Amino acid sequence: MRQSEFSSINRAGWNDGAYQAWVNRHGLPQDYALTLIKSPQQKILKYLNHMGDIRGKRIANLLGSKGNKAVSFALLGAEVTVVDISKENSMYAMELAEAAGVDIHYIVSDLLEIPGEEKEEDYDFVIMELGVLHYFVDLVPVFTIVRKMLKKGGTFILRDFHPVLTKLLTVEGARMVAAGDYFGTCEVEVDVAFRKLLKTDLLHPSTKNRIRRWTLGDIITSIATTGLTITQLEEEAGIRWAFPRNAPLGIENNIPGLFTIIAEKK
Repeated sequence: MRQSEFSSINRAGWNDGAYQAWVNRHGLPQDYALTLIKSPQQKILKYLNHMGDIRGKRIANLLGSKGNKAVSFALLGAEVTVVDISKENSMYAMELAEAAGVDIHYIVSDLLEIPGEEKEEDYDFVIMELGVLHYFVDLVPVFTIVRKMLKKGGTFILRDFHPVLTKLLTVEGARMVAAGDYFGTCEVEVDVAFRKLLKTDLLHPSTKNRIRRWTLGDIITSIATTGLTITQLEEEAGIRWAFPRNAPLGIENNIPGLFTIIAEKK
């Protein structure tokens, strides 16, 4: 399937209830803003450990969803741009920013179709996180845009669910077993990530998403192909929320739930 078809399917899914899902999860933007104002570091501490003082820095949060990370960065003095395909995500994010008293720039667009002037080489950091790479049929064009957006010396931070967990393992009874196909390349239909936050309506089935999961080797090779220099790969244990709710207790300490890649534009 071509990327344009892939994106069309996923755009429809992410505009079918996202705003209400975030209200159900976090409350109205005006209420959630109070939480972020109280402790802006809480949602982005993992990134700040790699970024240092971000006051005055330019940050691009690609596929930045509801904007809570972007608003947190802005509260700490950064200039933040979000790119995301969903108008509903944009609505929540912009209301969240306004309630928090900060400005963010939000581009509603497929990442691969953003205007050329938005891809200028002037960002100190580009961030991508948590279940976004599987919306693309080819990763090289994605990371090519990342490299284009970064200024010389800029840093790319990618944090995502570990492919061993998403592609290989599944829960069977009281165990996690290797029942998947780690090297499989097929596209699959799935519920939109926020669907569990909404009530089920049997008379009006929800719009689906279509994804293609990648191996860690696919991801690393695609980043390196663009000329970015990978400086760190961290595989994270102990991340309970990354695992299925019915996963055996303690398994998260033995299997990586997330990974983080740090890459620089030399």
